[in-house]
Amino acid sequence: MARHHRRRFRLGWFVPLALLAGGYLATSYVFGHQPVSEATGLPQRHPQHHHHVDPHSVNKASAFPTHYLIHVPPLDQYPQLPNGCEVTSLTMLMTAVGHPMNKMTLAQEMPKDPTRLVLTSTTNANGQVVHHVKYWGNPNVGFVGSVYQSGEGYGIYHGPMFHFLNQLLPGRAEDLTGDSFSTLLHHVAQGIPVEAWTTTTFQPTNDWVTWQSPEGPVTATPLEHAVLIVGYGPGTLYVNNPLNGEAAEKVPEGPFIQSWRQLGKQAITVKATKS
Repeated sequence: MARHHRRRFRLGWFVPLALLAGGYLATSYVFGHQPVSEATGLPQRHPQHHHHVDPHSVNKASAFPTHYLIHVPPLDQYPQLPNGCEVTSLTMLMTAVGHPMNKMTLAQEMPKDPTRLVLTSTTNANGQVVHHVKYWGNPNVGFVGSVYQSGEGYGIYHGPMFHFLNQLLPGRAEDLTGDSFSTLLHHVAQGIPVEAWTTTTFQPTNDWVTWQSPEGPVTATPLEHAVLIVGYGPGTLYVNNPLNGEAAEKVPEGPFIQSWRQLGKQAITVKATKS
């Protein structure tokens, strides 16, 4: 399989891949379609906001240019951090704002949820044993699982990453979670890229699984991903993708926005000017 098509299957999409894929709890709930309650385990900073963004019009605002691209050195999460898309994107963001750091240092220092993985097993009609995630950590608390071992980690969400970024750059971190997508692009147009949560395919997904955590149920997708938005054009976004180490990868804007909504409209960045 071509390197740029490699998908980030985390957690025990191992033992076998059916751990989540075959062991899914079918759900019709799509996060981006309604405010997210604490019970879902998926974050939304501004639950009172309901942004219905036309994906074909977010670049039409006269307040910022219709094309913009920031040149940020790309960084690959592999081979050291097979589950580290979020922290690798954060490392690129730090470089973009003049504070280059090592991805391995940030991976070691980022918040972790130490809750251990608990599995249950069932046998399907074909006699195959299917593993289900019963109990695990909460990505709203810290990184769930191992960031270093392929197939043994899930990820981390915007809340703990925002606080981590604010520790690295006190007073400069900005949480754009829950804002309109045009707000993210307006920030990019000021020369500061934005880390956003999406899927590995940059498209919405129907694949979700739910497990219990110390804080309550967490609903997640094995395709969860984070990238650095570095530019945009009509109907197009440009992202530094840690999954393949590509700079300014061109992706369709509409499907990306839909996947970003599903993941709770999560986004963090650095303030354009010091407060």
